[in-house]
Amino acid sequence: MILNRFQGWKEAWWPDKESAKELFQILVFSRIALIVAGWIGLARLPWKYYSPTFNVTTNPILLMWIRWDGLWYTGIAIHGYWFQALAFFPLYPLLTAILHWMTFLPVYVTALIVSNLGLIGFTISFYGLVRDLYGEDLAKRAVWIAIMFPTAFFMSAAYTEGLYMFLSTTVFWLAYRKKFWAAGIFGMLAALTRNEGAFTVIPILWSYYQSYGWTIKKSLWSVLLVPAGIVAFMIYQWRDFGSPLAFIAAQSYWGRQITWPWVGIFLAIKTIWHGSPLQPSTILSMIDLCAALIFMILWIFAWRRKFPVDWLAYWGILLLIDISAPDIHGRSPLLSMSRLVLILFPGFVMLGILAKHESWNRFFHWLLPMLQVTFFLIFATWHWIA
Repeated sequence: MILNRFQGWKEAWWPDKESAKELFQILVFSRIALIVAGWIGLARLPWKYYSPTFNVTTNPILLMWIRWDGLWYTGIAIHGYWFQALAFFPLYPLLTAILHWMTFLPVYVTALIVSNLGLIGFTISFYGLVRDLYGEDLAKRAVWIAIMFPTAFFMSAAYTEGLYMFLSTTVFWLAYRKKFWAAGIFGMLAALTRNEGAFTVIPILWSYYQSYGWTIKKSLWSVLLVPAGIVAFMIYQWRDFGSPLAFIAAQSYWGRQITWPWVGIFLAIKTIWHGSPLQPSTILSMIDLCAALIFMILWIFAWRRKFPVDWLAYWGILLLIDISAPDIHGRSPLLSMSRLVLILFPGFVMLGILAKHESWNRFFHWLLPMLQVTFFLIFATWHWIA
């Protein structure tokens, strides 16, 4: 019985031998290219920070991936939470700490293992989801674009992107197959990884509605599993920090404010207009503004092509939230937007549709890997990119 279920799961989700080989090569070759580029960059390019406080290991293969938020996540895994760290949700550092405890490997190693296992899981789940809806050719193109996207290196760094993208796309895939309770569990884990995970209720509710309409059945209660993850984190904060909403208060440490969605866009345009062409804040604002506008335009194209309703809702809501929480006084008003759009996986499907045309395909094959290596070198040498 168990063997039959496993075989059925494998046939439903796992790519065929040729596709699996192609996906494996994309993953391995892209990581090798980034490691080589990062190693050379660390050796030959000037760093912004040299202090051992910021550089936690002398191993260059590890060092290039432990930057910025990576120090917060590994710090939580080692020491537990302090107030400012509550802005970072717990599942990723918890898994990092558990793997460290089980294997006795350094936390900085286990953090990267968790990230890259998430990347592998995302590759499989995203491929299966797109293949089931749009066919194998588009699935391969969408996966390639997702892995080659300029900020996709974050899926291998000590960040939550790899883990979250695996969990969130798995929710969509399970909901699409009417496995509501399993989808609810993965949604709960996604909500424990990032606050955006709360919106994984969307595919579960939409799939349930398509199956049963307004009829109430037991499987409807599976949606309650998703907010249960956030509620558990809130209870922990209430017990240890005196407020169930401490994670929201901690966000003020990072300078973000909730405002009208056009405010961040207007401020980014203003920063670009008044800045010099080689000023870091100008370039960062251009990158973040382009990321926001491109994914807004892609959403419109996806809507015109009648993408699944749950895809459009999830994509649109998360993008709206991101542009409505700018860093008004920061170096880039739409700070980190080029990384934040990375989790909007339907955008990669839309880009995959464009890549069916030879000119777009050639353009993406030149532009995306080149930008990713450039962004990664900026990241690895302690200069801010996202």
